[in-house]
Amino acid sequence: MTNQELRQKIKHHNVLYYQENNPEITDAEYDELKKRATEIGVDTQVGCDPDRRFAKVRHAEPMLSLNNAYNQKDIEEFLARVKKSLNIGKLEIICELKIDGLSFSAVYEDGALIQAATRGNGSEGEDITSNIMTIEGFPKVLPGVKGRLEVRGEVYISNSDFIELNKNNDFANPRNAAAGSLRQLNPEVTASRPLKYFAYCLIGGTAVTQFEVLNRLEELGFCVNEHRFLAKNLDEMLQFYDKIYSKRCNLNYDIDGIVYKLNNLELHNRLGSTNTFPRWAIAHKFPAARGKTKLKRIIVQVGRTGLLTPVAELEAINVGGVLISRASLHNYDEIIRKDIREGDIVVVARAGDVIPHIVEVDRSSRLPNTPKFVFPKTCPECGSRVEKVDEEAAIRCSGVTCKAQLIERLKHFVSKEAFDITGFSDKHVESFHNLGLIEQISDIFTLEKQLSQFNLQEHHGWGKKSIANLLNSINSRRTISLDRFIHSLGIRFVGQHVAKLLANHYVSFENLMAKLSNNQVFHELLHIDGIGEKIAESISLFFSEQHNIEMLNELASHLKILPVDNNKRSAAISGKVVVFTGTLLTLSRAEAKKQAESLGAKVASDVSRSTDLLVVGDKPGSKYKKALTLGIKILNEKQWCEMIGLSV
Repeated sequence: MTNQELRQKIKHHNVLYYQENNPEITDAEYDELKKRATEIGVDTQVGCDPDRRFAKVRHAEPMLSLNNAYNQKDIEEFLARVKKSLNIGKLEIICELKIDGLSFSAVYEDGALIQAATRGNGSEGEDITSNIMTIEGFPKVLPGVKGRLEVRGEVYISNSDFIELNKNNDFANPRNAAAGSLRQLNPEVTASRPLKYFAYCLIGGTAVTQFEVLNRLEELGFCVNEHRFLAKNLDEMLQFYDKIYSKRCNLNYDIDGIVYKLNNLELHNRLGSTNTFPRWAIAHKFPAARGKTKLKRIIVQVGRTGLLTPVAELEAINVGGVLISRASLHNYDEIIRKDIREGDIVVVARAGDVIPHIVEVDRSSRLPNTPKFVFPKTCPECGSRVEKVDEEAAIRCSGVTCKAQLIERLKHFVSKEAFDITGFSDKHVESFHNLGLIEQISDIFTLEKQLSQFNLQEHHGWGKKSIANLLNSINSRRTISLDRFIHSLGIRFVGQHVAKLLANHYVSFENLMAKLSNNQVFHELLHIDGIGEKIAESISLFFSEQHNIEMLNELASHLKILPVDNNKRSAAISGKVVVFTGTLLTLSRAEAKKQAESLGAKVASDVSRSTDLLVVGDKPGSKYKKALTLGIKILNEKQWCEMIGLSV
């Protein structure tokens, strides 16, 4: 792997972890990538760039990540390096728990909370002021405090709260649930989630040690973790590490290590930081939490591209404070390589990992004559023949009408990365398909008509208001940019990047359909920079199926698919932070938001100093007054439409 490939791979996983809250590798695997990058001198970004849906917040001081240590030798080298740099023989080190949550910064002016943000890329984060105010017990006012203070900490969800919240298996783990809950456009959603926090950093004030900082935070009313220890040498540091490691399962929240910081804040200033981490602190990571349990059976799931993925169903086991009943087996080759069989006693690993995995099999406990697992030769969902893909570990279903593939494509279509239909969960997709209400993608946009002849309120979880909310959400997504439309189709190998390549090349939906619906499409696609034979073959296959062409034409009849030309006409708002307030007459707020985003703008829910434009409709609220106070440019609906080239 080249340095550039390693940098891009880490960037890819940063986006999945910090922005999408949907990692595809374990923390340990990610740490290994970062460790390799450090060893060969490859610079990598902290976190990832802020989500464009939120207003940006520039941190007064960078929010850096921590360098990692994995054993005693690493800690010894850290201490030796610090002592040499400072020319000091003895150090006081404060030991704190490394909470596995989402980092935040909260800024106070004269005791009033004025802004809160995520870490983002370290330099800029996402504005989450309204959301953090919903956390129970989070101070909104600091009585008697003058001047500017900045508090940093970690938001998390306790394991017991997570079990209650995750009854429908909507979240992978507590960290993902906390991150997704705090990064909501609607603060009411955040308020409904059981978020907690720990504060650990105070910028401003008169404290001269980190120990004093933690005490001062408690005095100000912040929640500070009770487990902290002031160590005077390596042995005391390691004793604290061992003590916490042995009791981590009883904490009721996830931690993945111990953070060691120099206690003297003046020494922090003398040591400074690199581009990615402070030189005065290090994180001593825990090894992957492991446990033994029985593998009850292996089931095979079918994805939207027909990929067959084996999953281990386990006797439930508490690993690292989280109850685990399933583990990924990745692919058939993994089962063969580790010789995993149904009924085996297996070692399951997790260390804040997104997907628990089986490390090894305890063969000494295997019963005699336990048969090897036989991978199905036909699709477990539709019965079609399965095929091994050349040069890949993948095995796929060959059926074009496979129900499992269709359901997964529908889930992808409504997901945040595609049409982003709020409130349309995976379980709703499955339920509506099973009820016969959605049999193909275009049925989503005729759901309102079908429900006029179907009493959905007879089914659990649906009332008049929830049905109306879902239909409103669907109707607000009838305008979409060409690249997002292409990505929403779930064509194999066509992610967001390739979708943009296709959109930029074909410009409009009509031209795309005309060009790709012919026999020469494969060779034409190869002339697009960035598209190789594998991608071209997949796209050609998709457009060679007549039922796909019919589906696309039917779907397009319900939508307004914006050509790429529209994006180019929007230079005036590209990159701008836009806020809408009041009732718009020519289009709904949701439609205006999607249109602005498709033209390159960043739509925020609240007015702040980073807001560039406020678009005012009928009966504007407090946002209008705040924009006047901050001197933000204000446009009425007509002016906005003229700016983006929309006829009124």
